[in-house]
Amino acid sequence: MKSRLARLKAMLAVAAAVLALSLGTGAASAGTPGSVSPYAAQAKQAGLTATQTAALQDEVDRYRAQTGGKQVAANVIDLGGKNLMFVAVPGEAHPRDMTKGALANVCDDVVPYGYFCAYSGINFTGSSIPMYSCARYRIPWTANGSWINNQTTGTVANFLDDSGVSRWHDGGALSWDDDAPWYWVHWVKNC
Repeated sequence: MKSRLARLKAMLAVAAAVLALSLGTGAASAGTPGSVSPYAAQAKQAGLTATQTAALQDEVDRYRAQTGGKQVAANVIDLGGKNLMFVAVPGEAHPRDMTKGALANVCDDVVPYGYFCAYSGINFTGSSIPMYSCARYRIPWTANGSWINNQTTGTVANFLDDSGVSRWHDGGALSWDDDAPWYWVHWVKNC
């Protein structure tokens, strides 16, 4: 009996050491309990605390699951076809530039001509999805947010429900809504 108990304790010690080693080196994969994001160093360099980094990674993981996108930076998700989503640190008004300008979020300031920007928060705040290429973009938000259509003059954006049916469209560029209900919108076709 003592021999079995000793072997069990030894096996647990080895398992704990392997886990500690993988957590200490960042070798564990993101999205598993107790894992360290491969982007944690990038978040730390951007000035995030460990708590902020964990909250940001949770937000990114949730959006990735909803959009099917791939994380390409601490707060950036590739939605496919060079379409990106920029994720704000929970509690902050806008996404931080954690890529040192390598991936520019055009929705941060004045939306450039040719773009439609969707925001998770009202008054053009929160996470954002810049839309330039004519496509259908997945909207992962369910609370009120906002949007700006600064595409070529007169370009109409369609707001689609969960069946992909256009239930509303804007008046064409230039238009915006600083307090828009996203709860029924599952997609935006920006052109």
